[in-house]
Amino acid sequence: MIARAAVACAAALCLARAAAAQDQIEPDRPDVTNGTHIVDIGLLQIEFGAVYARSAAGPRGFGSPLTARVGLTDWLELRGGTDGLVSQTDGVVRQTGIGNTNVGAKLRLWADPGGLPLLSILPTINFPTADAAEGFGTGDRDYLLALLTGTDIGRHWHVDGNYGIGRIGAGGGQPHFTQHLLSVSASAAATDNLNPYAETFWFSRQEPGGGGVAAMDAGAIYELGSRYAIDGGMQVDIAGDTQGIALFGGLSVVVGDILGKHGVHARQRQVQRRRARAASKRSTR
Repeated sequence: MIARAAVACAAALCLARAAAAQDQIEPDRPDVTNGTHIVDIGLLQIEFGAVYARSAAGPRGFGSPLTARVGLTDWLELRGGTDGLVSQTDGVVRQTGIGNTNVGAKLRLWADPGGLPLLSILPTINFPTADAAEGFGTGDRDYLLALLTGTDIGRHWHVDGNYGIGRIGAGGGQPHFTQHLLSVSASAAATDNLNPYAETFWFSRQEPGGGGVAAMDAGAIYELGSRYAIDGGMQVDIAGDTQGIALFGGLSVVVGDILGKHGVHARQRQVQRRRARAASKRSTR
């Protein structure tokens, strides 16, 4: 179903990528694979974009995903998102509406001595705010859990991998079905600001009687200082009932420290104060 595939593509492409330090913005988009990184304490990060999908059969779809992420502790990030404005057309009739919304949390389970998470989990609930009658959703909730891992390779390369499992609503009073996800994304620090990436991912199925769906995508993220980043790329389906392509782009912004006395600079000041107190104690001995 092109409508469901287009909306699913829009939702998936608002996801993920990891980098190295929160003093540079680290968008959790545009690829499907989520990175392990958690937004720094107190920071609010807004990520939004647009995706245009076209199937080989002709139908086209548009989505405008948006995600808000807030770091609460060193190991916990809360997030909420929406597919935004969605639209679809078969060339004759166009339908437009609001997509589904979701809430979730990213939890760090294990980090290396330098603090970069090596293993995180991301539970998410997808709420059926889209109009199922228009084909933008099923009218059922979805429940998902993803296991996230990643590592640096050398000085310039980084690889992330995800395994996800979900109970997906089928709509029409049918029972939920199980969906599995596998994805791998590799990125390179081409310059201090430019990070191209390539990814492949596979969903076991997108509807109860459907088969597996696989795709590849590639793009780049360009950081505009420490608070802004732009991204763009293209996705190509390589396996599944519906073949097509998608083009996407977006903007990510660090709005600021919303909790007070947190964030990068506040934490740096706290570290400096602790070091000063430790030095003062040593000098008085």
